Amino acid sequence: MIKKEVLLVLSFNKIYIPISISWTNFPLKLNVPFLHNIGVKINVIFPSRMIKPILVYIEQKNEIKGEKMKLKKKVYMGVFVLATTSLLASCSSGSSSIDNQQQLKDDSYNITSKKSSTNVKVNIISTISEIAGKKETHYQYTDESKNSYLAGVPIVLDKGKEATIKVSNNSSTTTNIHWHGLSIPNNQDGPDITLKKKEKNTFKFTPKESGTFWVHSHYRPVENQVTKGMYAPVIVRTEADKSYDLDEIMMLGDTLENNDQNSKMSGMNMDDMDMSESDSISDTINGKKVAPNLELGGGQIGKLRFVNASANNFKTVKFPFKVRVIAKDGYNLEEPYEVRNFKIAPGQRLDVEVALIGKDNKTYTIKDGNAKVKIKYKGNNKTKAISPFVPLKTDNLAKYVLDKSPDISMRLTEEMEMNTSGMKMKEMINGEVFPDTGTFNVKVGQVYKVQFENADKMAGMSHPMHIHGAHFQIISKNGHPTNDTTWYDTYPMDQGIKTDIAIKFDEPGVWMVHCHILNHEDNGMMTSFTAK
Repeated sequence: MIKKEVLLVLSFNKIYIPISISWTNFPLKLNVPFLHNIGVKINVIFPSRMIKPILVYIEQKNEIKGEKMKLKKKVYMGVFVLATTSLLASCSSGSSSIDNQQQLKDDSYNITSKKSSTNVKVNIISTISEIAGKKETHYQYTDESKNSYLAGVPIVLDKGKEATIKVSNNSSTTTNIHWHGLSIPNNQDGPDITLKKKEKNTFKFTPKESGTFWVHSHYRPVENQVTKGMYAPVIVRTEADKSYDLDEIMMLGDTLENNDQNSKMSGMNMDDMDMSESDSISDTINGKKVAPNLELGGGQIGKLRFVNASANNFKTVKFPFKVRVIAKDGYNLEEPYEVRNFKIAPGQRLDVEVALIGKDNKTYTIKDGNAKVKIKYKGNNKTKAISPFVPLKTDNLAKYVLDKSPDISMRLTEEMEMNTSGMKMKEMINGEVFPDTGTFNVKVGQVYKVQFENADKMAGMSHPMHIHGAHFQIISKNGHPTNDTTWYDTYPMDQGIKTDIAIKFDEPGVWMVHCHILNHEDNGMMTSFTAK
């Protein structure tokens, strides 16, 4: 049997790329072997901006029963033979559809070896993506080459280093972006910067804290754009993060089996319930029902960074072993704790450590509703890994305001109204819907006690309230101190509870506060703090 192999070398701007093509396979399989001297001069002619090769020189190897016969030939090749290579695709005419050959084969959300950047380009596009096994119209926050990132291109920054992030809106709609959880100047927060089609904006800021954050659309109605993919993870790292053997982002999302259901359900009471077990919901991890396998060995330690990017739904993540919760909403905890499962509200983030031991190889499954990811554990005799985690030593803001009356009170309610288009929910703060909710004036640097009262009549209703521009601590519930120093930027205010927070703004500006169940925000549950 004759096995034929062709070795090509592309010469492009003095860069030489060897490519191996098997003649027996169709479609052709392109492989890039280790660079070596094959002794043949290879040229590729690019006659137009479409970068279509016309002429190449190749060396063909015929292997017959172990005997090798080399034959140099001059071969004219058609336009389409090399058109699928990533080199040519990246030089093509810029269509917003994503070629399958451009999709990243590796796990894009494994950032263990990913280098941080100070100059980032984010490309917002419209495309057709396969989400949870079905194709749907979708948006993506992707890179300059329009590679496919079903849960957004990971933006990895370093604490204390200024980042320049250029955002281009090449989607089919007007939008904006919000840097969720980052403590940055108000003019970089994003919601006030509208990006019409083909418009660009450059954001510049220096991350003050390390941790897990994200960026997403804040263009009302927000629900539709976030549901359809306008978001991406933002990770700010320190040297300690480099000590992890695995550093994985876990973007939790979902899609309804009927794409039209989301708008039909908008404003209904069930939207903020935990829908992860519903048959009508397809949960996703990094845009897939089954995310790529993770690998971890005995004596190793991994960090899993969970982001609830769902527009409306709480998520319940379940593990087959105990994990150590080390951070929430981007901030390390003062006292980590162990769990086998946790519930996370829309907009929230939660980091856990995984450190396994044992001699036997095992496969573990982590689940979020009907989505899952497997950990392939490689057994050995090593002892449990030592964590590089450093607890956060923080100020307990309760000592400044716990015993005083609230400086600001927000009563959260909803009611149903009928209009010409049918039934709709009004989501209110102090009896008003945005933009009639006004603003609350505060002074920069002063600690305030703010009370959120969830006065909804439906039992189990929870409003995860998100505050831009500052983190806060939960200091009491129904008058009972919590003794909790955890920092949050998003926290679920449960039905029938008066939740008191302590908050201090370090940056001046108008900072939004709203429910992060995004159809509740769209239906009016939003106001602002004006810090001066």
